[in-house]
Amino acid sequence: MSDIRNRQTDLSLQAGQLVEAALKAGAVHADALAVADTGNSICIRNGQIESVEREDGRGIGLRAFVETPKGLAFATASGTDVSEAGLRTLAEQVVAMARISEPDPDAVPPVGAEHPDATAIADWQQRHPERDSGWTIDQARDAALACEAIARAYSPEISNSEGADASFGTSRVAYAASDGFAAGYSKSSASLSVSVIAGTGEQMQRDYAWHRALLAKRLKSPEHIAGEAAERAVRRLGASGMDSGRATIVFEPRVASSLISHLTGAINGRAVLQKRSFLAGDNGRMIFPGFVNIVDDPDHDEGLANRLFDGEGTRCRRRTLIDAGRLTGFLTDRYAAGRLQCEATGHARRGLTGDTGIGPSNVIWQGGGHDQQTIIDGIDHGLLVTELIGFGVNGVTGDYSRGAGGFLIENGRISKPVQGVTIAGNLKEMFANIRQVGSDLTWFGSVAVPSVAIDAMTVAGQ
Repeated sequence: MSDIRNRQTDLSLQAGQLVEAALKAGAVHADALAVADTGNSICIRNGQIESVEREDGRGIGLRAFVETPKGLAFATASGTDVSEAGLRTLAEQVVAMARISEPDPDAVPPVGAEHPDATAIADWQQRHPERDSGWTIDQARDAALACEAIARAYSPEISNSEGADASFGTSRVAYAASDGFAAGYSKSSASLSVSVIAGTGEQMQRDYAWHRALLAKRLKSPEHIAGEAAERAVRRLGASGMDSGRATIVFEPRVASSLISHLTGAINGRAVLQKRSFLAGDNGRMIFPGFVNIVDDPDHDEGLANRLFDGEGTRCRRRTLIDAGRLTGFLTDRYAAGRLQCEATGHARRGLTGDTGIGPSNVIWQGGGHDQQTIIDGIDHGLLVTELIGFGVNGVTGDYSRGAGGFLIENGRISKPVQGVTIAGNLKEMFANIRQVGSDLTWFGSVAVPSVAIDAMTVAGQ
């Protein structure tokens, strides 16, 4: 544990030293990120180890602001040399780049952000102690071998394996700014997945299952993951098309998670400013039925996107994005907040170099009161979608068209597996036409979502 703490302390020192070097080089404002990622992965196929990999990535990035005759300008750059000379060289280079950059009247230097205070930092560290994932490479190997073996033995109809993967690692980040704020945090994760093939010849069907968690001991068992993958593949045998027309589409949680990404992309403050969002004019309006509630939670026991502060050092807080169907606001960094004349929501995303972006933390679509089967029971004609193909979504207009596979619903019952169809609509209409959300809330890394049933979508089939 002391070794982990020392590595985090080293990152914090490096970030602070780089900011000091930038100020000495002539910057009026500066902030820096230092990151260290370690990862291990092992791939198994047909009971044999295909690959074992380890990655150890480290880097440091600087953003420096200078005063020019035309106004405030800035530049960013990154490096890997964290020696005193290396930090000084990087700082001098970034300041020189900033001096020849075009001033940006909307540039937001690292001054005046709402940072987490000492109490918030101490509380976070107590609830999120620095630790590794709890796996060794041998344990990861054993989990992958077991997962694949169980999946292959699930049914005589399982004809082949595409392999099983196990991975684990730790990510650390430290931030420092010229306004005096400095903090850091770390997080670990582990994952296990398997993919198998059922049937032979033209009737082959492939499916998979995976799980990722903060700690290896929180992962679903190899038996659970293997059974899910194999059952899904076998159920799809004999899939065919379905008639074209209007139908109720039930997105199972795995594919319903894509609806979250379409929503968060549309409420991204920079997309709104650049007129790339189909929800740009809908702040404060009802865009979902009243039973839909979606939150962004940067501090959740199961969330893999937990963070104390964002890429600008702004404190992250739990926010309701959709409150009883109503859009409560846009996700912003400090730049977008200034342009949109609203508060900064703590959603800045920052790499070691380049411009600041915007993105959510853990997004949770709160579940409803009925399980998936009860939802299906009430549908006369529909499609349970278990697979989506392609990326036919227009973020500007909301037009939606994607290849899909799943199971035909007739008179409240699953009648046959379906493949080779296209489902289409418009996301604004799709959001408004949600008839039910399920009670089967399921986590997928940093997203938790239930089954979602949407009326009156177009199916292009046979």
